[in-house]
Amino acid sequence: MSRVGRWWGVAMVMVSACGGSSPSAPAVQISVGGSYDIRKTVVSDTCGSFAPGTVFSNPGEVRHTAGATTFVLNDHGTRDLPGTINSDGTFALAASRSLVMNTINAVDTFDGGRFTTTGFELRDTTDLDANPNGGGACRSVATWTGTKSGAPNVIP
Repeated sequence: MSRVGRWWGVAMVMVSACGGSSPSAPAVQISVGGSYDIRKTVVSDTCGSFAPGTVFSNPGEVRHTAGATTFVLNDHGTRDLPGTINSDGTFALAASRSLVMNTINAVDTFDGGRFTTTGFELRDTTDLDANPNGGGACRSVATWTGTKSGAPNVIP
């Protein structure tokens, strides 16, 4: 057997022993952590405090470990909103109880959450036990659009 023949035989044994394929690349994991500018646009307000179309902006932060199914959205440094995230970027936030004007019980519920490579969007419905302007219960609905600062989000 020639030298080339022996070398070829050794090479074939090595490829067979290794399974004959190259290692695969690691799976891409969702990653959405970082700083965001959150733009809140009032959709409706039965409390009479804000006209539809009124816009507020505040800083926010998402604490998320790449690949994890849970995260925390910190809304303008005053409250942490825990949530769960799917690999396609859709997410859900838990309802949040708070006090408006330090006296009125309120509950925020969230729906339609979705992270994109450039940020996130969701809808926030706030139900108040009493109207801050006087009277019974009322509701305010706003859309939130978070724009990511720095590196883009990774959505597999």
